[in-house]
Amino acid sequence: MNGIKMKRTMKSIILSGILLAAFASIFSSCSKDGPEPPPPDTRFPLPLITKDTTGDEFISGKDPAGFLGKIVVGMYYGTDVTAQKVEIVVIRNDNKANVKTIQADVTTFPASIQVTGAQLATLFDSTIELGDKFEIGADVTTKEGQKFVAFPMNGNPYGADTATLPGFSFSIVYVADCIFNKADFDGFYTVLSNTWDYQAGDLVEVRPGTGNTILITAWPNPDVGGYIRWPMTVEIDPSTHVATVPFQAVGEYAGGPSHMIDSGTGAVSPCGDTITLSLIFSVGMYYGEQPLLLGR
Repeated sequence: MNGIKMKRTMKSIILSGILLAAFASIFSSCSKDGPEPPPPDTRFPLPLITKDTTGDEFISGKDPAGFLGKIVVGMYYGTDVTAQKVEIVVIRNDNKANVKTIQADVTTFPASIQVTGAQLATLFDSTIELGDKFEIGADVTTKEGQKFVAFPMNGNPYGADTATLPGFSFSIVYVADCIFNKADFDGFYTVLSNTWDYQAGDLVEVRPGTGNTILITAWPNPDVGGYIRWPMTVEIDPSTHVATVPFQAVGEYAGGPSHMIDSGTGAVSPCGDTITLSLIFSVGMYYGEQPLLLGR
């Protein structure tokens, strides 16, 4: 009788063990199939800085004080990874040792920021010159309170590997520049140095021509009297601002020889401020090179 009871007990123990193992297996399987908690986000709150196209694309070399730049400051990873705050900063002509603040404590993203030519001139305590380059970035303070600068003396900003960041834009650049416009070459220019026919301080008329040309009315000098003049055509390359003067007649004395331009080369300021030419003249027995430097 005791033997029968022991057998039944052993069967119960074995059956219980099998069922426990089965339940454990099912529970383990369910646990693996369920979602695991995501790992902590270790990405850095990189800024995404772009130009608002409703603002100026560059700083006008003719009117730098009238510049208005509009900037959009967002986060590269959107709302997933944001900074505690950023400080909008600027450097001039790549000088990382002289960083100025445009706006501090920006905490909402995306943010719209404006900067003016007058503001930039005040920040750097000097007039904006043609060719000046201003680069604008963001110093980032993380949620943990660590600060990372936009313009480190060495290496990439924030230590970022830009090769792994498609579409990144950590900074934007504004350059003080002029785009060639022949309409800017309109009026009387001052002769800047003596020539065979003019003295420094004399005035010469300049007008826009057809296509990418300007017209200079200069020869013969009107002080001589009894002359006929035709505007000299100067061809301008709008990309390089190189000036070329083709063979042409530019004037003559009454009953005398014509003033001929055999050829000429030079350059103009894209802002319309200066004209620098070297011309080969042919007038009667004279044949030679003469400079013409004009400014206003």
